[in-house]
Amino acid sequence: AETVEPGDDILMLQDSVNWELGQEIVLVTTAMKDSREWHQNEVLTITEVFDASPTGAAIRVSPAIQHRHYAIDAYQAEVGLLSRTIKIQGSALDSEPTDPDPLNCFDNGLSGRRNGDASQPCMDKELTGYGAHMMVRNGGVGQVDGVELYRVGQTNVLGRYPMHFHLLGDCPSCYLKHSSIHRSFYRCISIHATNQATASENVAYDVSGYCYYLEDGVETDNNLTFNLAAHIHMIGPEPPSGGGQNIPIYTQSDTLTLPADVTASGFYITNVQNNLIGNTASGGWAGFAFPNLPTPVGLSKDVNIRPAAALPLTLDGNTAHSSAWWWYHTGAFYFGGALYYENGVFKYNAGRAGRNQGRETCAKDLCDAGDCFGGCSHKDRRWLTMTNSKAYLNAGVGLNSWTGRMELLGFEAHDNGLAVEALSGGFWMDELLASCRTGEEVVLPPAADLTSIKGDGFFWYDTNQAHIISNSHFRRCGYRSDEYDQYDSSPDRGCGDDAATGCASRSTVWGFLAHSDQFVPEIMQGTRNISYEKCGRRFYLRNYRGDFTTVSGRTQNWIDADGTASGLNVPTIIGSGYSEAGLWWAAGDETVHDDQGPLEFVPQFKERGLAHIHVDWDVAYNSQVGQSACGNGERPAYPCPALGYIKHKGARFAGDLGLPVTANGDIVGLAGGFGWYLEFLDGVPKEILVDRVEVDKDTPLLLQIAYPPGTVVTTTYEPAYCSYYDSYVCDWEFSSVASVDQVRQSPGNVFHMSDNGLLTIRVIMSPQTFSGKPDWYLPDWDTPGKNDNFAIDSFSREDIIIPLSSYHNQLAIRAECAGGTYCNTGIDSSPGTDLEREIHFDVCPDNMGQISFDRCCDANSCLYANGDVEFVNNI
Repeated sequence: AETVEPGDDILMLQDSVNWELGQEIVLVTTAMKDSREWHQNEVLTITEVFDASPTGAAIRVSPAIQHRHYAIDAYQAEVGLLSRTIKIQGSALDSEPTDPDPLNCFDNGLSGRRNGDASQPCMDKELTGYGAHMMVRNGGVGQVDGVELYRVGQTNVLGRYPMHFHLLGDCPSCYLKHSSIHRSFYRCISIHATNQATASENVAYDVSGYCYYLEDGVETDNNLTFNLAAHIHMIGPEPPSGGGQNIPIYTQSDTLTLPADVTASGFYITNVQNNLIGNTASGGWAGFAFPNLPTPVGLSKDVNIRPAAALPLTLDGNTAHSSAWWWYHTGAFYFGGALYYENGVFKYNAGRAGRNQGRETCAKDLCDAGDCFGGCSHKDRRWLTMTNSKAYLNAGVGLNSWTGRMELLGFEAHDNGLAVEALSGGFWMDELLASCRTGEEVVLPPAADLTSIKGDGFFWYDTNQAHIISNSHFRRCGYRSDEYDQYDSSPDRGCGDDAATGCASRSTVWGFLAHSDQFVPEIMQGTRNISYEKCGRRFYLRNYRGDFTTVSGRTQNWIDADGTASGLNVPTIIGSGYSEAGLWWAAGDETVHDDQGPLEFVPQFKERGLAHIHVDWDVAYNSQVGQSACGNGERPAYPCPALGYIKHKGARFAGDLGLPVTANGDIVGLAGGFGWYLEFLDGVPKEILVDRVEVDKDTPLLLQIAYPPGTVVTTTYEPAYCSYYDSYVCDWEFSSVASVDQVRQSPGNVFHMSDNGLLTIRVIMSPQTFSGKPDWYLPDWDTPGKNDNFAIDSFSREDIIIPLSSYHNQLAIRAECAGGTYCNTGIDSSPGTDLEREIHFDVCPDNMGQISFDRCCDANSCLYANGDVEFVNNI
């Protein structure tokens, strides 16, 4: 295949064809927008077929080509045959809509201007198309091969589709093959409560509503293979868009029979238990839409299944382009939105789905077990796997998955706003190729500008996620400027300010959402074997709310398992580089500061790891998070001041305030060191609750809190939903030991209280629903728990383990002291006191200096927090 330019009349095709003179073809656009009012698809007539070609085939067409259509290494324009010997068509007299789109509509509001282009289809038009249709029903078998369907479908009329397999149950002999569907007023093929049917090697062009359509969510084991859907048109009042993650809810009406048609796309996959192989979609709101159905819909709405929990079959080798124009979160492959009934009303939410509307791929039939929305046990979890697919020329996202566990393997993303976006407690990408800009001129509508479209690789999300990315390559991502040349200074790196090849100035290879005090990261992300090619800005802590730091910004973290993401090329922990975090992440001489993020790169060795805890101590105030304090970045309306600080133990950190602790008590930091020292500005609380713990048992976390000397303190682990049966034990009160070292070496069920009032405990991940059986548990990742669960939860791939915290279980630290929320008696840790020495100076022997949060050294040797000694020439 070769790129064609305006004025050319010969197409070089990749494969051989048996096409004939006089037949019509569609040459599909390689512009970024494909919409009714502006597109560059071309319908052409074959005037010559060449016997020999340096490629698979060559044809001459008429009229001459009007637009450039690319055939480059990254992507090529599709060519589809529209003509067939057998033709079924609606009448030219009365099939066409009587309310045609005048193609002159604009949305000039700021919210409606998309990438600088205000043009849009005139919505609620083209609603009266009344074309031909075919239906197979009542136990029939439909076999259609090599047929052209033209002026077909009846807009918004249920069941009146070009090809309709209707309520056939299992029909392995049903198929639509080698056919074309163009100028369709409503869909292409509907597979409706029918299983095992086939739609293969069909060409669809100029279609209103979803094209390849699995209607009710009960359809399974069907085969959609090597089909083309191009120039797909939305139905409804507006092209859906919105701010943040939300889009208006759309409701069924006389002019919108299926509410989801507001986001009409090439493929509508309501149940992933089907095979999608080798298909291509261009245009539409998305290319491939995978809406979440909590229950079936339509005539199957009373069937007792949860389509969003279905086990996937094969999703392989599919391509989507020239889509995702209307909303920056739309993916060309879009695993999002929800179609559901509310009080009998049929509704569609195109944005991030709500409660019980997400995807939960599970080996266990939850409905058969009696609760369609019950939890899936750890051992029954399954992943939706998508392989060898490609997205290109999409202004939004190459692939967006708002919910559900997923494996994305061998995905290519070229010339997109963002390569991949994902919100998941278990998302793995392997062999990703993110080519944020190919360097080719991107064709846009006249008013649009590529510098308003991002050139981002991947954004780490802000909370409750688990993402692992491995063996992946980023090419020409990130903004190019003199400010971001620390890793690559080549003149053609990344993307600049050119309107045809550039990108937005905030573009980055890796981004972090750093705007929120309410939604903040735990331990959520890891990478291995990452490579870069001509990239601009590599890292960006993005606070779109303003120029201030937040809880989420200060606690950003990342497991760079082999150091290839950071460039250190040794196992590395990445943390926030904000100065407001003090020395919390810049915790050693060997730490490398990155100016771009800003970030800190901490080489990982010995027992170094990450830990996350959440701390509550004033329930009345802590409960105001997101209501009147520590909001989603809405400063100053939701103030989030420091109420305390946490820092690493030792002389190195004596003069450092540490990491601010706010009403949102989420804390993430480096584990495996001498310990974390937590103090509050108003004194020590009488009760401190520690929960949502995430830490590996091989990277011990010691937590220290100072109390007035002589204070009696009890420490108890309190599981959630616990009952005493089968030798399980619930609440467990810790016992006292004589030294801090004994606490470190313990399984996490003891404490040490010094004469100076310094409490030391070891914080571990304990089982959510019990503490022992009957002995105390220090569980590993594969330790069995209750009910087909592991004792503690995690997500792992490529030897990277992401802990997954549990809720409502807690470690309770309660002090017997006078006072309200805080003990009345003060604590004196001022310079020169015994307590101050114990906190800051008893870490290292007198002959050694502290060089990091976990290491003391002299000229000859180093002593680690775990007691290991290494001589300098061996380090």
